[in-house]
Amino acid sequence: MKKLLITLLLCLMPVAAMAAPGWERNITAEWGYDAPADLVLTGFRMYQEGVAVCDFTGPDLRTGTCNILLLKRSTPFTLTAVFASGEESPHSDAYVLLDWGPKPRIIRLESR
Repeated sequence: MKKLLITLLLCLMPVAAMAAPGWERNITAEWGYDAPADLVLTGFRMYQEGVAVCDFTGPDLRTGTCNILLLKRSTPFTLTAVFASGEESPHSDAYVLLDWGPKPRIIRLESR
């Protein structure tokens, strides 16, 4: 029985070590874009450190709000245009979002 318990703990340790604390933020992005005349624009896709996190649907859209998970204070975001063919434009220049993390909340104040 001891051998099995130790094996389970060793198997679970790397998973727990890989889990990173994070905090959710609701962010709003604004952008400008002129689509090429030969492609049908369908929307935009936001990337957080190279991973797609939000899709914004609509060819005339130039702003969007998205709920994201931040894992560190400084996080780069990029944006691509998405076309009807399934292709995406090259990534925009990176925009680095700075966030100082979760903040304390006042639950109650009393005065005497």
